[in-house]
Amino acid sequence: MLQSNLKDIEDEQISVSERLAQIEKDDLNARQKANVYVNRLHTIKRYMEKRNLPGIPQSFLKLFFTASHNTEDLMAELEQPQVNIESVKRILEVATNDMEALETETYDIVQYATLTEQLLQYSNRYRSFDERIQEAFNEALEIFEKEFDYQASFEKISQALEVAEPGVTNRFVTSYEKTREAIRF
Repeated sequence: MLQSNLKDIEDEQISVSERLAQIEKDDLNARQKANVYVNRLHTIKRYMEKRNLPGIPQSFLKLFFTASHNTEDLMAELEQPQVNIESVKRILEVATNDMEALETETYDIVQYATLTEQLLQYSNRYRSFDERIQEAFNEALEIFEKEFDYQASFEKISQALEVAEPGVTNRFVTSYEKTREAIRF
């Protein structure tokens, strides 16, 4: 009986020890990721600034500030005198998803903006004699410079160019993908 109780106590101590070790590991992981996310936010901000875009889409700003806010929440939770590791894990998951969405959005914005600029420039060879391309050029440029909706601008000019020269958009997209600049974290 005593032997059985001692064994139960020993098993419980081992279990508690393992849970504590896991909590320490989760805590360290969360702290490391919080620091990585702070650096990524700064890097993404610089990456976007280097693009010299006429404006930043609201969708990007919303994602950026959400990711920033959730990263701050994670750091604040980790600074508590008693860290609630379950809360940390929840906030970390949200922050991780935010960062992934922000990186995707960043790449999409830069891709559409770059391709739109290239297609607008390329459309010059048709604008003087193709009224539809001139019209699409004007609309795409307006969307690009005033609404900062680079995808809509890209779609507007690429649709017009595809009528005049089928396959032109794919050529530009393929070329862009070969030379796309990665965000350097």
